[in-house]
Amino acid sequence: MIEKTDELSIIKTFLEVLGQPKLGYSRIGDDVAHLPYRGGKVVVKCDMLVGETDVPQGMTYREAARKAFVSVVSDFAAKGVKPDAALISLGIPPTLTLEDVRELALGVRDARDEFGFQFLGGDTNEAKDLVIDCVMIGYAEQMVERRGAKVGDAVVVTGDFGYTGTGLYILSRYGRLTSGFAGRAVSAVLKPRPPLELGLALAEKRLMSSSIDSSDGLAISLYTLAEASSAKIVVYEMPAASGLIEFCGEHKLNPEDLVFYSGEEYEIVFTTPKEKLEEVQRLARALGRGVRVIGEVQKGQAKVEYVSPSGKKVLERRGWIHLQQAATGKNKEVESATGAD
Repeated sequence: MIEKTDELSIIKTFLEVLGQPKLGYSRIGDDVAHLPYRGGKVVVKCDMLVGETDVPQGMTYREAARKAFVSVVSDFAAKGVKPDAALISLGIPPTLTLEDVRELALGVRDARDEFGFQFLGGDTNEAKDLVIDCVMIGYAEQMVERRGAKVGDAVVVTGDFGYTGTGLYILSRYGRLTSGFAGRAVSAVLKPRPPLELGLALAEKRLMSSSIDSSDGLAISLYTLAEASSAKIVVYEMPAASGLIEFCGEHKLNPEDLVFYSGEEYEIVFTTPKEKLEEVQRLARALGRGVRVIGEVQKGQAKVEYVSPSGKKVLERRGWIHLQQAATGKNKEVESATGAD
C-alpha cells in the first residue's frame, strides 16, 4: 500500500530526518521562523502560491501576486510582528506575456505599499505553472506564540467567517459578482485584508495570550491553539458573516462547514484574559476593525467543542491541507464543505 502524501506528512518526514533546530531558534511547524539577534528575534516566513491550487477562477495576475504576500503578512499579524522586507522567487510559465508579468509586478507593488515593507527582488525561472514563493523578514523583541492560553481566557476572532468558501462557490458558478453579500464574499477571495495593524497593536499592549492566523480554516486553527496549550476550547458563537445563513438557505449549503472549514480568511484567532476584553474591543474599534468573542478556554482534553443551537458537539479537526485536496482537484475543499456537486 502506498502511503498517502500531504503537507502534514511531508513536514513529519523532514522532522524525522533533520530534527529540530538547536535551542534559541524557532521550532519547525510554527507560523513563522525566528532566530536570535541582539536581544530580539529576526523573524522569517516563506509561503508559496501555485496557480493550479491557489489562484481561483476569476482572479487576475495582479490580485494573485498581492495574495502571495497576504499569506505571509497574515502570519506576521498573528505574531504581532511588523513586516520589514520581502523577496520572491517567480516560476513563470511560457504562456505568460510581458503584460502579464507587468500585472504581477503591479500586484507586488500593491502589497508593498499596503503593508509597508521594502521589496528586495529575488529570482526567476521557467515553470509549467505560475509559482510565487514569497519570503518575508521582520524583527521583534517579543512575539505572541501559539501556546499560552489559560483556562478562563476568552477566544476571539478578528472578523467574520464564511465569506471565502462562499466566494469560491460564487466565482466557480456565477463569476465575479459585486453587490451585496455575494460581492463581499467574492472580494474576500480576490482581495483579502489581513488585520496587520490590529495584530501589531494587540501584541504591543500584550492583549493576546496565544494566537494563530486562520488561513487553514477556523476549526483547525482552534485545534492548534488548544493542543499547544493542552486545554479545551468551547465555541458558543459561530462567527458567521452577515447574510451567510440566508445565502446558504437559498443555495442549499451548510453554513457551519463554510464558517469552520473553508480557510483563507487570513483573520487572527487568539485568546485573551476576560478582564482585557473591553480593552481589546476598544482598540479594535479605534482601528476600524471588528472583533468577535466566540468561546472560552476550559480545562480538559485538547479538543474543540461547539455549542450549536441543536446541542453540543465536537468539531472535526479538519481544514485546508495542501496536496490532500490538490490530489482530488483545485478548490475541492469548497465542494466538500458545501456539499456542492
